[in-house]
This record gives sequence, C-alpha cells and structure tokens, in this order.
Amino acid sequence: MATFLFLIPPGAKSQDENARIIRDHFSWIAFFLPYIWLLWHRAWLAAALVFAIQSLGSVLSEHPVFGFAGVGICLATSLLVALEGPTMIVAGLRRAGWTVDAVISADDRATAEEIYYMDIKAGEPETRHTVSLPASETSTRRHAPMLGLVGFGEGR
Repeated sequence: MATFLFLIPPGAKSQDENARIIRDHFSWIAFFLPYIWLLWHRAWLAAALVFAIQSLGSVLSEHPVFGFAGVGICLATSLLVALEGPTMIVAGLRRAGWTVDAVISADDRATAEEIYYMDIKAGEPETRHTVSLPASETSTRRHAPMLGLVGFGEGR
C-alpha cells in the first residue's frame, strides 16, 4: 500500500477539485538524477544544494585517499533525495500556504482519490471521520509503577 497526501490551496475548502495529490514513496528517478528531479518539482534551493554536495563528492571521489568518502557522499545524497523528496515538496507547498487535508493509504492513486472524494459523491461534503482519544489527565484510574519504577502519585 502507498500513502497519498492531499494538499489544498490557500483559502480552499476540504475536498477541493484543485487538491494536489503527492505519493509518499521511494523514487528511482530521484535516486539516479536527484538535482534534475528537484528542479522538475521546482525545489530550486534544494536542487542547488544537492548539486553542490554531489559536485564536492565527485571531486573527492577522484582523490586517492578520500575516494570512497566521495562516492559515499554522492550515494547518501541521492538516497536522501529519493526517500525524502516528496516530503520536501510537501514542505515547500506548506510554506506557500497549502494545507494537508488528508493522508490516505491505498493501493493506487485512483483508489485514494475515490476515498478522498467519497463524501462529496454521497452528498455530505462536511462529514469527516475523526477519532478522538481521551487525554491522560481526564482518566480517574491511577497508573501503578511498572517494572519496579517509582510512581509519581505523591508528586516529585
């Protein structure tokens, strides 16, 4: 299953047609071409930083002593962009005023869209399914010390 993030533009209501859908996953293209992938997704500063770091790693890889360190820097940078690239895109959109409206786990994008827009089709656009858990301070049950640790029932 994949995780899909639904972001809505500033001032839009929940389940807006202009919602941007971003799949949070490992990207092979971002692994092999990290700064080009970042440029494609308009992450200019991150692309410049990755280009500089990979250039430094490339120069270091030609040195006889620091060769493995340079290759390691290049691989680590590529791996970071491949794993955290979608998170960088979401962070950039949030800085621009977009808000995360929903996070949905589904097999594919079509199923995630169907789940996201399901309330609109049912005619109830304002219904959101939430789970609220009680706060720990509202519980009347006192927790006993565990594994021989001292309880703080009397205060500190």
